[in-house]
Amino acid sequence: KYKYNKLNLGDINGIPRVLDAGQCNDSYSWAVVALKLKEVFGLNDINELPIVFNIAWYEQKAVIVLLALLYLGVKNIHLGPTLPGFLSPNVAKVLVEKFGIAGITTVEEDLKKFGLYEGSALANNARA
Repeated sequence: KYKYNKLNLGDINGIPRVLDAGQCNDSYSWAVVALKLKEVFGLNDINELPIVFNIAWYEQKAVIVLLALLYLGVKNIHLGPTLPGFLSPNVAKVLVEKFGIAGITTVEEDLKKFGLYEGSALANNARA
């Protein structure tokens, strides 16, 4: 998480483009915010929001955060720095194919994945 916090990725009307959700214990609050945004904007799917869930995989409680997000229908969650060792190849394959689970890579590669592509002002600010 710290690799993004130090980057100047700009803001939208004073709100930073990247918000740190804090600890795993704070995930419930962010899920409530995302569900409320979905409702306020009249969206059918939580995945229509411009939100990227990037979970640092350092503690076992991250498992419950992942399961809760999957239950809510969230797709394209990024886990890192590596996928958990307890995932069998078959389970990992299902998570990747069905839910778009991906690993966390370098800052520049992740910015591309998150839609902050190379050559954009945001990507250029990230390197500065």
